[in-house]
Formats: sequence, structure tokens, C-alpha cells
Amino acid sequence: MNETTTLKNIQHTPFSDAWWDYFLNTTASLNKTSVLKDCLSRKETAFMRSELMGIIRQLASMRTTEFGYRVFLDGKSLRNAEMEGFYDLPPKENESLEAWSHRCLNDRKFGLIINRGEKFSPELAAMVSKKIQPLLDKMGVPSLGITFTIFIGNYGWTPIGIHTDGRGENVLHFHLGKGGKTMYTWNPEDYEAATTEEERFNNKNVEKYLDIANQHPFGEGDLYFMPEGEYHIGRSDELSMGLTLWFNNHSKRQLCQKTMRVIIDQWLEENNDILPLDTNAVEDISHIDKALDLFGIPEDLQDLSFREFLKETYKDFRYSIYSNGAFWTRPFPREENFEFTLETEVQLVQPYQILLVESRDKKNVHLYIRGTKLVFNNHPCIHDFVELLNSGNTVSIAALKDTLDPSWNLDICVYLINSIYLYNGIRIID
Repeated sequence: MNETTTLKNIQHTPFSDAWWDYFLNTTASLNKTSVLKDCLSRKETAFMRSELMGIIRQLASMRTTEFGYRVFLDGKSLRNAEMEGFYDLPPKENESLEAWSHRCLNDRKFGLIINRGEKFSPELAAMVSKKIQPLLDKMGVPSLGITFTIFIGNYGWTPIGIHTDGRGENVLHFHLGKGGKTMYTWNPEDYEAATTEEERFNNKNVEKYLDIANQHPFGEGDLYFMPEGEYHIGRSDELSMGLTLWFNNHSKRQLCQKTMRVIIDQWLEENNDILPLDTNAVEDISHIDKALDLFGIPEDLQDLSFREFLKETYKDFRYSIYSNGAFWTRPFPREENFEFTLETEVQLVQPYQILLVESRDKKNVHLYIRGTKLVFNNHPCIHDFVELLNSGNTVSIAALKDTLDPSWNLDICVYLINSIYLYNGIRIID
């Protein structure tokens, strides 16, 4: 077995522009599995662990296995009925992973996997976005964006066995501790020569192949990078938490499929009415008209060719993920409005920008705020309003109102700023 680690780079501040150059050199431009030591401070890992415990609480209150939420107890995946009991044991406020595991799980072996973690904690997503932005500036944004998966527990071997991830999926794992973890990877030629095609994927007979594996141990504050196509499995004997970023640069076909899903998600109205039986002659296709009426496609897009319509749809998706720091899942909106006054001060959440695009007919303006699109009538003053927010400076509601048409009252300004607030675009300055 080969043990591979990378020494801490003491020359550059972690996640600075120069540090990401070091990262790209170490990983051979995202082509080499590597461990980078001591990249996160203990204060940062403590904050991130606390946010992950909050996500477990959220999922318990929602009582859902949506978002790829899976729980393994003593090596077995909990079924829906068993999950009901698990939801009744959420972590308490400020309770550590260790205390919760002891109180509710009697220190048994368990594992939690949660997909699309960026949806649950806007603060955690913003923290990660700020760290990876220099990398995106250097390498570009994956065509389907970025998402992160959360791994929690002391489950031993990853329950799904030796496997590879999807094509185009590079992995950057932030290890939050407190316990360590070890990843085992195999050179494709060696592993495929040692296995049959039937046993190759989701292979749980791990020990048989450890002598030809590469071993990558890491601990709290370390980063682990793995390129696509690597056979791998993780081992977590100690209680630990990890946040794994997926850079989703998929195939041409998958990008087309995503674009088609955006059309459905954005413009197809929810409706469960049952159509009557079609009594028309076979050449009469009018039966579908009432169904097609469910597409609320804007007027300025209705006369486009199919190809141009797809490009406009992709443009919409692209602006959404760029406004969200490349994350393709937007955070849950806030549940309550804020009582804004002229004296209230706000600031754009960094490192995001509100992206503004005029509609093709110039009648509307689209504001993209952390993955959410808001549509307003196109007034030049709204451009000025957004520009002031995008400066990143602390600004008062009075200053924002001064950018708007003088005939508009305070309620219009409050409506605009509250819309941005609800979708996590700004923070209130106390």
C-alpha cells in the first residue's frame, strides 16, 4: 500500500490567489489525487461543524429524505419507517456531534449522507463560495455548476463499497474533524486487472485489494482533492464531519437534458387536471392544445426558433448559477419579512453579485439573486439601485431610495429591498 500526502504550504495564505496556483500545481491542474494540510483554521472547522449540526436539525423538522438524505446505522440503511424514529432525535442547539451521538445513538456506528447541502445554510455556502472564487476565476465554472455533499459519522468503510463517481465530477473535500479519515484509491489499470467486471463496482471486499491501493489520510482542517474516474473508498473509524464539493462538468447530452428540465421547471404550470378521452380523427392534433397552454413562456421568447429558445433558457440557467457562486441549488428563502426603515443599513452578501439582465424586448429587467430570478418592469433607476448594492458597501435604505424615481414612495423601495433580503442577497447591519 502506498501512502500519499502533501505537506502544508507555508508560503501562501490558504485560498488566496497564490495558494490556488499552488493547489493547481499540486493536483496537476485537477488531474492528481492530493491532500493539502492545515487549510482551515480550528475556528472555521468549528463553525462549519455547527452549521452541519443545524442542517441535521432542519431535516429532522422537515421529516424528509429528500435532498439525498441517507442514514446508515450499524452498516444498514434505514428505511422510511425507521427514519421516523430518527427524526425524533435531532441534535440540540449547540450540541456537539460527539454529545449527540452518545445521547441519541448510544455511540453506535452510523453514517449520514446529505446531498445539496448548500441549500440549507446560506452562511456556510457563502463561506465556501468566497474560498473557491479564485479557483473558479482561474479554471472556469463547471457547466452544471457546483454542489456539496455532507458526510457525517464513524461508519468505517463507505457503505457503498469501492466505486467511481460520475463522469466529469471532480471532488474537493473539506475535512472538519474532529476525527480523521482515510481515502483509498486505486490506479485504474491495477484495479481493473485485479477484479472481474461483475465485482468491480460497489465492491465491499475491500481488504482483498488494499495491497495495491494508494492511502490518503487526512485530519481536521485538511483538504482532499480527487479527480474524476478514480476508484476509491473512504474509511472513518472516528466521529468526523466532511463537506465535499462536486464540480459538475458533465457531457453535452447532460447539459441539453438540464436545459430541457429548466424549461419545465420555469415555465410549465403545475396542473393535475385529467384530459378527456381524445375523440378526434388521427390527423387532428388539437387535443394537446390545452396541455400546451400550461407553458407560460414570455411573449418575447415565443417566436424564437427551437435552438434559439434553448439558448435563451441556458442563458437563464447560467445567470442563475453565476449569481449563486456557481452553486446550482439555491438556498431556501427566508420565512419572514424585515421591518425596513430609512435608517436601516444593509450590505450585499459577499462574494455574490446581483446580476441584472434586460428581457429581449427591453420591457422587463431580470434580477438574479443567489440563484433566484426576480422580474420587474424595466426602469433605469432599478439599474442604479442594483449598482449601489453591488458596490459591496454598507448602504442605508434612504440612500437606496435616492437612486429610485423621485415619484416612487418608500413602500416601493422597501418592496425591492425586501425581495432581495428574502432570497438571501443582503444582510442587515446591526
